[in-house]
Amino acid sequence: MEHLDFLIRDLALILVVASVTTIIFKKINQPLVLGYILAGFLTSSNFSLIPTIADPENINIWGELGVIFIMFALGLEFNFHKIVNIGGSAIVTAATVITSMVFLGYGVGLAMGWSRMDSIFLGGMISMSSTMIILKAYEELKLKHKKYAQLVLGTLIIEDVVAIFLMIVLSTISVSKDISGLELGSQIGKMMLYLILWLLLGIYLIPTGLKRADKYLNDETLLIVSLGLCLAMVIIANYMGFSSALGAFLAGSILAGTVKAERIDELVKPIKDLFGAIFFVSVGMLVNLTLIVKYLGPIIILTIVTIVGQMTFSAIGVLLSGQSLRTAVGAGMSMVQIGEFSFIIASLGTALGVTSDFLYPIVVSVSVITTFTTPMFIKKIDSAYVIVNKLLPRTTLRTIKQYTSERQNENEKDPDWKEYLGKYIPRTAITTMILLCIYIIGIQVTTPALWHHGIKYLIARRIACASTVILMTPIINLMSYKRNMVYTKLWLKSKTNRLPLLVFRSVRILISIFFVMLTINTVTNIPVWILWTIALFIVSFSIKSDFMISNSIKIETRFIANFNERILEKNKKERGIVKHYRWLDETLLVDEYEIEKLLIQEPEKIFYARRKLGVQIIKIIRKDKHINIPDRETGIKEGDIVVVMGKKHNLDSYEMAIENAAVTLRRKERYTLRDYTYRQVFVSTDKEQHLLCMAVNVTNQCEFCNKTIQLSKIKEKYYGFVIGIDRDALSIIGPNKNTQILEGDVLWVLGHQRTLDKFLKEGILN
Repeated sequence: MEHLDFLIRDLALILVVASVTTIIFKKINQPLVLGYILAGFLTSSNFSLIPTIADPENINIWGELGVIFIMFALGLEFNFHKIVNIGGSAIVTAATVITSMVFLGYGVGLAMGWSRMDSIFLGGMISMSSTMIILKAYEELKLKHKKYAQLVLGTLIIEDVVAIFLMIVLSTISVSKDISGLELGSQIGKMMLYLILWLLLGIYLIPTGLKRADKYLNDETLLIVSLGLCLAMVIIANYMGFSSALGAFLAGSILAGTVKAERIDELVKPIKDLFGAIFFVSVGMLVNLTLIVKYLGPIIILTIVTIVGQMTFSAIGVLLSGQSLRTAVGAGMSMVQIGEFSFIIASLGTALGVTSDFLYPIVVSVSVITTFTTPMFIKKIDSAYVIVNKLLPRTTLRTIKQYTSERQNENEKDPDWKEYLGKYIPRTAITTMILLCIYIIGIQVTTPALWHHGIKYLIARRIACASTVILMTPIINLMSYKRNMVYTKLWLKSKTNRLPLLVFRSVRILISIFFVMLTINTVTNIPVWILWTIALFIVSFSIKSDFMISNSIKIETRFIANFNERILEKNKKERGIVKHYRWLDETLLVDEYEIEKLLIQEPEKIFYARRKLGVQIIKIIRKDKHINIPDRETGIKEGDIVVVMGKKHNLDSYEMAIENAAVTLRRKERYTLRDYTYRQVFVSTDKEQHLLCMAVNVTNQCEFCNKTIQLSKIKEKYYGFVIGIDRDALSIIGPNKNTQILEGDVLWVLGHQRTLDKFLKEGILN
């Protein structure tokens, strides 16, 4: 009970003092963080005018919890989609600032005679600006709408992400006591692999679990589930060699993409505020006036280095990204401080026992000084721009303007290639990482585990090999089978595109073959040509098998739905369709072509190439006859009016493809499918000639449930075809024939009156 009394007394003391200091700092319009730091100093053994805490160790433990909950809350605010929307300017700026400041801090530390480890951590600490301080200053000065403000806030998001990985590197360096060598690179590489694996598994599993448990999740249970997930990820991160902060951030970032994110954030905020306050109080307890006086010189030097370095390299980074000089000056004058992450990195060094005692109070002092100076620099942005514009030589100014215009011209390259590579590179990189993780876990973890449980070593290796290859097959399909919808358009657009497209496709196949060969080679010594043959057969099966395609589509659809859950739900609410369905015709367009002359004998091969071109012929008008949902047997004749439906890129590819088969005339501008179906009544009053779009609610009693589109026989039996699927908030437009139909789906079927009559007769439509 005596120990409990000390804990309660200490908490009461720091919270009472913190309440007074934060009210004072709030009154003078200064960040509350400074109030917490002051409260920590006043209640520490370094200040004797008021009572001090009895057990600093308890406060440190609570402070560590503060770091965990701060990082968890930061993860909840983080969104992977923000990285995509930030743009290249913020990425270039962040990369320039962080890289330059890390090396500058390392060099300054060594120049002051500090140890190598102190200098490394110093570089990490002064490389991060404070999101909290800059955002507060922008809000108070009403500058958030400025172009440089948006760029700075985007840069800060990138810095927060990089800070997480910087902590991984610093932790690894601290453990290895070295900063070079293949072993260090291998350790960091393995950490990154496990990190990606856990992130992908989390996105795949956690949102689905929350969705299924939704009816049981009131505020109390949701809070318990969220904190349980946070602390579980912390334990897993520690077990795998990561920091606690990283595990908490990962848990938060996974939940950030779910529809529960805002609700969780509201529930966790009071806990984060309490423990976060204790963390900053614990930071203040390390402030030692004696050390500050002793190291006053380094504090002044580092303050100047931080302000000048951050200002200079931020401006340079903005200029390198192609932005104007005015924007560069605004960003440079804003990012002149260090903040919260510096404390967390400093606490990491202290916890690992690799940094000196003086480093923490020095960094805190620099942070306090730069926090006070930040608003003053931001207020002087316009004046600074005028001065810089006058001081820079005219030749330099002309070079900057010319450079910016050149960078803008670079962005005007072929958008189709940009879109193709924008999807090709992430998909290839992610699936390669997953294959590598499967290989490492399957061979290096599964084999010893089976052997440990009494299975003979050779048999254990064979079981591990077989299971690893089986697990790889859907990932190989995800990587190699699905062509980007721009692929065909680029292929048809120019013959010079074909070689690079084939190379890109071959790279994926070779990566897949490599991992299969690597896995099989662990249990056999067969000749290389036989190994190549087996690997090629397995990869071909993985790519072409309908069963594998169906399962990989199911995996990908679930992952995409979970990853975009929050955005999809937001879009659904914005359209005002909660508890209602919508047509999937917003991206489905309709073109009409009149066949004036056929150029080849069998034009059907091109006109009906739906699988290759992604376009469906929905009607052929032959003289006065309307043929709805035609097949290849209907043929193509001169004088026909061919009505086709597809996405924009697919229709562009289709138009280029049929140019080689016939002389055509586009009769009208493209319509959406909705507009086309509405306009039919003005063309013909005969309902038998009209195309209809029907929504089928799939229940567990529905004959389509748990079947693929191909096996559902919708086209053969009901004379229609599936143009899209609503799966919760996710819309799957133009689904593959191997897509599995699940309970709760809404199938959008395009057909005609005969289709509608059959659906009604069979009770498929209510």
